Amino acid sequence: MARGVTAETYAKAMTGIAPIATINTIIAEQPEFVRPVWAYLDSAVSQRRVNDARSLLTENAALLADIEARTGVPKEILVAVWGMETNYGRNLGTYNLFAALATQAYDGPRQGFARRELINALLLLQQNDYAPAEMVSSWAGAFGQTQFIPSTFFKYAADGDGDGKIDLWHSTADALASTAQLFQREGWAAGKPWVHEVALPKDFAYQDADLGTLKPLSEWSARGVTLYSGGALPTGEDMASLYLPAGANGPALLTMNNFRMIMKYNNAASYALAVGMLADRAMDRPGIQAPWPRSEKPLSRAERLRFQTDLAALGYDTGELDGLLGRKTRAALRDYQASRGLIADAYPTQAMLTLLDGDATKAATKID
Repeated sequence: MARGVTAETYAKAMTGIAPIATINTIIAEQPEFVRPVWAYLDSAVSQRRVNDARSLLTENAALLADIEARTGVPKEILVAVWGMETNYGRNLGTYNLFAALATQAYDGPRQGFARRELINALLLLQQNDYAPAEMVSSWAGAFGQTQFIPSTFFKYAADGDGDGKIDLWHSTADALASTAQLFQREGWAAGKPWVHEVALPKDFAYQDADLGTLKPLSEWSARGVTLYSGGALPTGEDMASLYLPAGANGPALLTMNNFRMIMKYNNAASYALAVGMLADRAMDRPGIQAPWPRSEKPLSRAERLRFQTDLAALGYDTGELDGLLGRKTRAALRDYQASRGLIADAYPTQAMLTLLDGDATKAATKID
């Protein structure tokens, strides 16, 4: 009521909806966070998805050229987001937007987010001529061909087809123009790359391999970092962070400003990596060249929880024990690795878990 939602709008949206019992289980098993990155990329950047991206770049050439000219956001990035979010508009979600958000607003780890977005969803309905039953969404409450959340709609949605209204479900032009406007306003650097694949020197200090550690390209170069192809890094003071998606035994990537822009769309580094790779492959660029450590056995949820409980038992702050191995857990793992004289790449493996189990057991024995 304080935000201006009328009783009529509330009743229109909320009458007849019920909690969705499966949502909290889905939250705990999001593929961006729990699958090995190479397995996630195998499906996210499949050959079929690449072929579809190439076809749609051609079919929508005029629209995409116009959007790119106005915003500076590359057409292939827009199509890659479209493919990642809804398989190019084919999978818009099967959830009732209001039921999905109300479920999370009432219970679970996303209550603050969901309460805010539920009110915005009600305002979205109130201000537009939408039928509530047709406002389908993902479990997270994202909707439309490029999956905006309600508050993002109010900030960035654009009328891409010029018909005087914005319909992200049915208008591809509206969806792509809205995504481009989001990237442009958040700070997309036109004409700049999203990543440089690099090779690291043997004596590299892996403690700085973290998305939160930004250094100019000149400093990375001075520390012996080169392009994976063997050449020198580009000159200049553009800021980059070193991302090791599979630890020290996988590809090494200097992520640039535009990688961080993609993460504003979905705050998972593997998602941003998938968008960039899909865009590159759609344009026949080579993509990531270094091999992935595919022989590494993935961790189960129980094993991920053991990682956190072991680190906590050894005095490291892992944040919430949720099995997701987020930033706090990775920072704790990095500190633990450094204390043991290991490569501090913050990458959780079966071998590292065995070592942690042993140290945690020893620590518990000493306390007893």
